Amino acid sequence: MKKLLTIALGLVTTISFAQNFVSTTPENKNVVLEEFTGIYCGFCPDGHVIGQGLHDANPNDVFLINVHSGGYATPSSPSDPDFRCPYGDALDAASGLAGYPAGTVNRSTFSGISPQGSPGTTALSRGDWGSAATIIMGEPSYVNVAAQASYDMSTGILTVNTESYYTATTTNTNVLHVAVVENNVPGPQSGAQNYNPGAIIAGPWSPTYNHQHMFRHLMDGANGLEFNVTTAGTFVPNTHTWTMPANLSGSGISTNGYWPDLDPTNMDVVVYITEGAGQPITTGSQSNVVCIFPNAYDANVTGSSSADVVCASETDIDITFRNYGNQLLTSLDLTYDINGGTPATYNWTGNLASGGQETVTINNVTFSPQPDVGGTPGNSVTWTASNPNGQVDQNTTNNSSVSKFSHFDASGDVLQGIDAGTIDVSITTDNYGSETTWEIVDEAGNVISSGGPYGNQQTYNVQAIVPANECFSFILYDSYGDGMCCANGVGAVLVTDASGNLIFEGGPVNLQNFSELGTYFSTGAATGDAWDCSPFGCIEVTPGTGNYVSESVCESDPTTGCYVGPSWDCDPAQGCIDVGTAGLGTYNTEQECIDDATNPCGSVSINENDADAFNLYPNPAQDVLSINGVFKSIEIYDVFGKLVLASDNKSEINISSLANGSYYVNILTQDAVIKRKVTVAK
Repeated sequence: MKKLLTIALGLVTTISFAQNFVSTTPENKNVVLEEFTGIYCGFCPDGHVIGQGLHDANPNDVFLINVHSGGYATPSSPSDPDFRCPYGDALDAASGLAGYPAGTVNRSTFSGISPQGSPGTTALSRGDWGSAATIIMGEPSYVNVAAQASYDMSTGILTVNTESYYTATTTNTNVLHVAVVENNVPGPQSGAQNYNPGAIIAGPWSPTYNHQHMFRHLMDGANGLEFNVTTAGTFVPNTHTWTMPANLSGSGISTNGYWPDLDPTNMDVVVYITEGAGQPITTGSQSNVVCIFPNAYDANVTGSSSADVVCASETDIDITFRNYGNQLLTSLDLTYDINGGTPATYNWTGNLASGGQETVTINNVTFSPQPDVGGTPGNSVTWTASNPNGQVDQNTTNNSSVSKFSHFDASGDVLQGIDAGTIDVSITTDNYGSETTWEIVDEAGNVISSGGPYGNQQTYNVQAIVPANECFSFILYDSYGDGMCCANGVGAVLVTDASGNLIFEGGPVNLQNFSELGTYFSTGAATGDAWDCSPFGCIEVTPGTGNYVSESVCESDPTTGCYVGPSWDCDPAQGCIDVGTAGLGTYNTEQECIDDATNPCGSVSINENDADAFNLYPNPAQDVLSINGVFKSIEIYDVFGKLVLASDNKSEINISSLANGSYYVNILTQDAVIKRKVTVAK
């Protein structure tokens, strides 16, 4: 009788497979790579690239779970998100890792591959993940597993159906786990520029990084679901549910940052079977989460923001919303105000599919600045969405958003009394000067001056010019994120105005472990010398109103008749030569000599009106310059007449090596030289 029941069960199982989604064909093992990472880990983006490359090369066989854990994942600032989840630290500890990034490949050990930590532990360095994954994918698996997942937008419940099928008998105790991972999560990330610049996106951090495969939850807890029957032909279906919270703020983890909202439209589930608690993973699978939208008209405001303001009384604000209705969203009313001011409405129109997302930015919104209170930003932007497609929104619980921003001047955080004109920037680098750069940025986001990267253990002194009656940011960057002190040498930074007023000072205390550091300052009316060039030489005019901040700067401009410096004459035998006595030559610079077609050393030139076809764009330019017209080559000279770049590229000229400033461009054609001027502003 027992045999007959077994046969009958097998027949029912076999017949039912037509309705099931798990494979019943024997397969090799799939890889589950658990990568341990953090937002302040400088080498972690390299791990992300390696893991993503393994998945992309084996999309149906390699699945990724990026676990944010350890000190590099702990936020150090209230403005940084906390990407940790309750089970991450336990997985981290069980791996035996010795540094970040680290990864376990099916939580297994491998002959010939040393673990990152103690012998017998499973964490591997990123350079070994590929070899370990190849070994796993070459081994047969006695069980297959698959999943289907859906999220009900009305109830907030994630439902995952899993199916496991044993193609061979095993005596191991098997445990099923369902991990939830989230994609496209914006946040900060050290080392992004060096190792994964393709993941950098627009956003509030510098840089803002697009995180993938982020571990968020284990649906059956740390213990999972244990299988009692593991014989060949066994089919095991299960249903798993999770009422997803808005965020993980109730996780019990203490944080210095904030908990970002979970986004069900960007989630996957990774299911895997282990050979008992704390044992290796046999195989795994992955499924996208399909969102179910029960309402026809439901606009979901997922967030809003405004950048902090230095001194201005107007700002740009934005709102991000999703279409949570099952109809195409074509119109929406967005009402906003700042600090309770008079509300205004933006009438959005477009074509947004279910689950689709859009961000709207309103520029130059005026407001009355308020100071911060107790460390909390004092200015609030309130948004409300209504009338999707001209209909009543069927879910009004997700229609609004409030975001806050600081006004630094109103809060007393802007240095006052800084002189306009010359700003002195002195940088002494550590052993990694290539990581150090800086900028002076005005209120509109324009870079007034910048410097770096630099050499190692060197001192650099740079002068920048800032106009009067404006506010600026001085920002110091370290691309790796470990600062300019202390294990890798001690750097120093000093920024002052022409009167010696201190703007920024960096030393062993405040230059440790930073990616971005700086201060805000405001200039008053221009003071000190201001000069213009006249037929009588450089003369001082009304303070603050001249074209040059000093007499020497006026005399160093080769475009004026007041130029004092190297001077050149034409020698038919030798070409243009420096006569060696400043100011006594016919030409201020060698280039002026070459450009004069009336002497034997000069080039043939044509009138500007005959060269309209030769246009440079963009102007100002950043890294690439394009030129219309037919020409042989180009030469670019700085304002002192020094040749800084030559190229015979006919389409795009790479000018990324040029510093900010003005340059003269000679466009060499078959029988002429066309002159243009270009500004480089990065």
